[in-house]
Amino acid sequence: MRTRTPLQSACKKYEEDLVLHYYGDNSEDERHDIERHLAACDSCRCFLDDLRKLLPQITQAKEMPQSFWDNYYRETVSKLASYEEQKHWWRSLFAPFRTWMVPAFGTVAATVLVIGLMLGKDDLRLFVEPRVQSVPQEILADKNQLDFFETMDILEALSKLEGQDESKTDKTNGDAGRASAPGYVV
Repeated sequence: MRTRTPLQSACKKYEEDLVLHYYGDNSEDERHDIERHLAACDSCRCFLDDLRKLLPQITQAKEMPQSFWDNYYRETVSKLASYEEQKHWWRSLFAPFRTWMVPAFGTVAATVLVIGLMLGKDDLRLFVEPRVQSVPQEILADKNQLDFFETMDILEALSKLEGQDESKTDKTNGDAGRASAPGYVV
């Protein structure tokens, strides 16, 4: 009698479909097509039988004793601790300095700040009081130029007043002309 090797090869075209057929995940048409093929193909039938035997064994979980999980937990914790020690090995070099390092750093920082403020006292004025920029002489106006601009303002004001005066006279003339026209009732 011949011994079969587990999971003999099936037809390449139907291999994936046979796995879906085993789990029942294919459509009705595909299922009929596979069943017709299984009736004619011996290697695909053996492949499906092997799937039926092996897959349930693979999915069964083996129950582990509590001592296994206890040892697993201890080993995991010790590995994590050794990893943390290796990761921060340089911290052990600075351990003796930790007690006086923070106050010393604070003192140095305060000293640098005080010295910086004392030496930069004159420069500090620039930030508090904005600098007045000097205006070039070409832009500064002399008295004659200012008088010219003042007269221009007066002329503009006069032209506006004349325009208002003209509009008032037009209105009064227009009302008088309408009143004298025949057939106009006020």
